[in-house]
Amino acid sequence: MSNELSFTYDIYIGAPVNKVWRGLVEGELSKHYVYGTRFESKLKKGNPYAYIGDGDFKVVDGRILDIEIEKRLAMSWKAHYDESVENEEPTWVAFELTASGPSTTKLRVVHDGFKVDSATHTGSVEGWPLMLSSLKSLLETGRALEVKG
Repeated sequence: MSNELSFTYDIYIGAPVNKVWRGLVEGELSKHYVYGTRFESKLKKGNPYAYIGDGDFKVVDGRILDIEIEKRLAMSWKAHYDESVENEEPTWVAFELTASGPSTTKLRVVHDGFKVDSATHTGSVEGWPLMLSSLKSLLETGRALEVKG
C-alpha cells in the first residue's frame, strides 16, 4: 500500500475559461476566496509563486511546474500557515480547465503527494471545496461566499 494520498475535486462554474483562469491567477480575485491571500507570480514554468497574506506572509508557496495559459497550471505546494503543515514535505497541485459550453467551465483540482494522516491533507480536503465554491460564487455573482473564519 502506498503511503501517499491524492485529492481530486471537480466543479462547474458558470463563466468562460478565460474568466476562471483570471480567478485562479489574479491576486485581486484570489484574495476574495483563498482566505484573504493574494496569488503572486510571473506565470512561467520554473518561476516561484506565493499566496501572500497580511504582513506579506507567504501562507503557501512553491514553483510553477507546468503551465498552459487558460488550460493547466501545476505547482509544487508548501503550506506555512501553522506549525503542523510547516514541517511537512511539499505536495503538488494542478488546476485543469475545460470549456463545457460557451460560458461554463469545468475546473478540476488534483492535489497529490500527501503523506497519510498529514495536516496538509486534512486541510486540503476541507479547504479546496470551500475555496472553489467561493470562486464559483465570486465569478457567477460578483460576491464570494461569506464563511466563518
